[in-house]
Amino acid sequence: MKRSFLKHAAGMLLLTALALPAQAQQDYSTTYSNGKVLLEQERFDKAMAELLPATQTGPKNPYAPEASYLYSVAALKANKLPEAQRMLQQLNSQHPSWPNQPEASYLLANVLFEQGSYDQALAELNTIRSSKLQADAEGLKRYYLTRITEREAFEQLLQRHPDDKAVAQTYADKLLAGWYRPEDKATLEQIVSKHKLDRNRYLSANAMRKQAYNVAALMPFQLSQDLGQAARKNQFATDLFAGMKLAQDSLKRQGININLYAYDAGTDTMAVKSILNTPELKQMDLVIGPVYKSSAKIAARFAAENNVNVINPLSQDLEVAGDNPNVFLFESSIATQAQQAAIYAYNTFPVKTAIILFEDDKDDITFAQHYREQFLKLGGKVATYKKLNSAQNAATAAIFKDLKLDDMGHIAVFSDQMTAAVNTISTLQSRAAILPLMTYEKWLGIGQITLRQLDDLEIYFVSPKYVDQLGPAARHFRKKYAARYNIPPSQYAYAGFEMMYYFGTLLQNYGPRFNLTLGNDRLKPGVFYQGLGYNDGSSLNELRRDNQYIPITKLENQQLTVVNPVF
Repeated sequence: MKRSFLKHAAGMLLLTALALPAQAQQDYSTTYSNGKVLLEQERFDKAMAELLPATQTGPKNPYAPEASYLYSVAALKANKLPEAQRMLQQLNSQHPSWPNQPEASYLLANVLFEQGSYDQALAELNTIRSSKLQADAEGLKRYYLTRITEREAFEQLLQRHPDDKAVAQTYADKLLAGWYRPEDKATLEQIVSKHKLDRNRYLSANAMRKQAYNVAALMPFQLSQDLGQAARKNQFATDLFAGMKLAQDSLKRQGININLYAYDAGTDTMAVKSILNTPELKQMDLVIGPVYKSSAKIAARFAAENNVNVINPLSQDLEVAGDNPNVFLFESSIATQAQQAAIYAYNTFPVKTAIILFEDDKDDITFAQHYREQFLKLGGKVATYKKLNSAQNAATAAIFKDLKLDDMGHIAVFSDQMTAAVNTISTLQSRAAILPLMTYEKWLGIGQITLRQLDDLEIYFVSPKYVDQLGPAARHFRKKYAARYNIPPSQYAYAGFEMMYYFGTLLQNYGPRFNLTLGNDRLKPGVFYQGLGYNDGSSLNELRRDNQYIPITKLENQQLTVVNPVF
């Protein structure tokens, strides 16, 4: 829509510009063109600064309306909503006859929705008379209305806008997705009749009976193998499912009913395919698993063909999800971990120059590459970028000995090998004790290094699965888990609970098509995890395929502390 608008505006501006003095035209043209380029480069703050002078109304400035519009687009993208709103209102008052006012009204409604001003946004969209924008306007309404999770707030909105079909239909969808109660029957029938909705969809017996959500868990239990061997090899799957069962109980106490079905899906892709081809799987509201990458393509194809959301519970490889709108990773990918760690380093350490060392291993190389790319993208500099081979002790020691640490902002070492860790600690202790270090949380488990050594240095750990074991939620969970299963919970049990609780709540709030609104939810704390969310906050409404929050931790008095909390 924006592209066609710019094309139209370009012709209009050319005719106006011919009558202007060359110098005046050149000044506004340059400012406007620079701002547009910055906007296309997604440098939103700079685009706003560049476009602002060109928004001033005057007889020598034909660019004012479009510059005002583009300034507002940049402000919206930069999450500077008041600035966007003021500029759009100025555009409306100063240029009421501008041919593209309908698009400005559409953009203003978008800004108002983002600010939570639903009544004003709906009123603004209702002023649009452009037939080309009617479908987009209705889509925008549904997009934001779906985000309302409080039933009472939606009911009040429906009372104020009883004739708005988008409001009424979204409310009807939410009733079917979990809000429905027997006393809602008359209201639902009235909405269907008034707005001529599909009676089979909204008033059939099956639609009214949706009181619980069906979730399939495809786990490698390996029940066909020797019991002792399977138990040792696949304990993680048992722990994961055990955590999911406890989350099912917790959700039920809150009135969220989940029917959880277990399927034994191991490494045999044909067995996985056979399970996914069963009729009952196609009726599921959510599928968790399979675990292994060998079955990822089969699961992705199932998700796309049946419009069923599929969650991989353990993978950190974004290739598993690809671009499939129905497939997600519960964990954070290696790429996201590296990018978020680099963002934290750039924003926290005053000197924007880094040393990056990494092990000659696929995951470590991938981590280092994404870290470096993100750090450079933000404007940082990388003085040293070097691969380690910890199996060669002398060569590894030589690399650390030759490091130039003066004027460095921080050092990042991505290796879980003891040789690399010991050399790093020794180098910092002897030469740069206050130089920040970014590395993996696995270093906390290397026996050759004491917690005191790690605590005394400025070390920041990438801790994607951090759980505050001393917190009340974790203590309560350990007690409940041990009472039921007679063993303490593993990290997989915590993950299973967190995953089922998170997606069970999404099913209740948004229904089985929660993927359509998942990108709207901001990062928020989980039950055990420090944060969960599929929008990293850099782009509004942009859905990611993996959890975007990565805890960065640091030892304080030998206790891990999260230094980048969600709130």
